[in-house]
Amino acid sequence: MNIQQQDDLDTYRLIITRRNGSELLCLPDGPYHSLPSVEITRWQRVAEPIRNALKTHLNLDAYSLFTYPSESPTSDTSRTFFQVMECVHPNGLLPPTACWAPFSSLTIASFRDAEDSLRICNALRTFSHHDESLTDGPFAKPGWLREMCTWIAQQIEPLKIRLTGNFQQLNASSSFSLMRFETTGPAVWLKAVGEPNSHEFNIVSVLATLFPACLAPIIAVRPEWNAWLSTEVEGTSPDADSTFSTWRTISARLAELQIASLRHVPRLISAGCRDIRISSLLNSTDDFFAIMDELMKQQIKTPPSILQSEEIRDLNKQIKEILPLLAASGIPDALDHLDLNPGNIFVSGERCTFIDWAEAAIGHPFLTFQYLLEHLTRLRPDYADRREELVSAYASQWKGFAPSSTVSHSLALAPLIAVFAYAVSASTWREPGTFASPRAAGYFRSLVRRMKCEADALQNRSLECTRV
Repeated sequence: MNIQQQDDLDTYRLIITRRNGSELLCLPDGPYHSLPSVEITRWQRVAEPIRNALKTHLNLDAYSLFTYPSESPTSDTSRTFFQVMECVHPNGLLPPTACWAPFSSLTIASFRDAEDSLRICNALRTFSHHDESLTDGPFAKPGWLREMCTWIAQQIEPLKIRLTGNFQQLNASSSFSLMRFETTGPAVWLKAVGEPNSHEFNIVSVLATLFPACLAPIIAVRPEWNAWLSTEVEGTSPDADSTFSTWRTISARLAELQIASLRHVPRLISAGCRDIRISSLLNSTDDFFAIMDELMKQQIKTPPSILQSEEIRDLNKQIKEILPLLAASGIPDALDHLDLNPGNIFVSGERCTFIDWAEAAIGHPFLTFQYLLEHLTRLRPDYADRREELVSAYASQWKGFAPSSTVSHSLALAPLIAVFAYAVSASTWREPGTFASPRAAGYFRSLVRRMKCEADALQNRSLECTRV
């Protein structure tokens, strides 16, 4: 029995096909057919838990093609999706409660639920089109897994390893794919990206060329899929059990990567890295806070707190005063990673590998270090008394660019600007449709409240210094 709250679950009705989309997996529903369904915890990648549920309940292996939302009115606490899938082993046995039905034998009247019929018809039309532009990517068509495995087998043959047939599918849509394939040697990963993250393909290609010691080794690329194949990264991600020396290693390797990136800034900008340089951030402040002021006025319930217009104006003013100070610090623009969470870091001895570069940026390097410090604070609050030791280890890498006092002052200013840069780095805040979603609006309001906390903390530190 599932002990999770119903509000935390989404329902996925499964359109599972075989034989190039010519047959559909059906369950009996009196005189009708029905689709199998599973419930998945909300806000997680669904491809792997859906595949695992199918193996458990129907002894069936299938992989995801893409997802349709339901057309039925739903609330934020009750959502239904249709997941289109293909059977991995089309000749495998099914339990007696399931059968394969030819699409040609199915009609709207074959299903009790009219929306099931509608979505199945849409899936069939998708399969029958040969124009991939109609499906937004290469992974909506049946058979792409076979094509991918054939291609991977060719790429890894020079490495004297072979695919074993076992794989994990972690992310799936018509234009995105993240899969791990077991081999007779080290595992390999295939990642393909579509909009809005298609720029990651170019970024990773450039970074892997420039900084091979810091990224997963790329075996091959497939530009028409925006995809790259890489060997599995050695090491483990930092967690609540990691030693302090592990965090010191990450800090040192991060600084070394950023310093190495300094002479490649123009190339990294051209590759698609976001521009969070001081001039770009300054150009965004007034527009951003004007929109955030309107968002705050739309908030109905408290808590959380609603910032007043005067508070938001003061926040805008303070950020516009701090940004020129960072620009004058002498610390040059470098490579930033705006999603440097522990899952995107692998440590093996003294080596660090950084992955998932969709949110790569060029700007003040200390901003990324603040994201790392934030994760350390959350995972290891018992290291609070050693935080300054980690800051010193990172700061020492930059002593050739500015006096120690300037580096320390810049690090003190960075927490506030790090939150602001993260908020404005994507263009979504400029799109009116973004805030039609209560979740998106609430998220941006929370970022502004966090900026206010950082601004207050910075002001309090300044007052304490003044008193001394």
